[in-house]
Amino acid sequence: MDQLPALLHHWPLPAIAAVLTGVLILAVPRVLNYAVAAYLLLVGIHGLLTAFAGQPFAPQAVIALVAGVLILIRPNLLSYVVGIYLILIGLLGAGLLRP
Repeated sequence: MDQLPALLHHWPLPAIAAVLTGVLILAVPRVLNYAVAAYLLLVGIHGLLTAFAGQPFAPQAVIALVAGVLILIRPNLLSYVVGIYLILIGLLGAGLLRP
């Protein structure tokens, strides 16, 4: 059990947020919209903070922030927002879409 904090120390913040969000959604499914929005906002803020710290700017951070805000404003658009988010992140990651 003493190894768990050491293991988590090496995990990136977005990975920890993804695991915690997944556990929350499985435990309390009715919080899906809020959990997904909070995760996207956290990923976006983390990306912007790393950019302000001198790392290269990642457009994925802005996309995540916009998606998180849209889900909070219009929860009924969750599946569309997440679908478009995943497509954009995939295209950016594959290099088919340039920032």
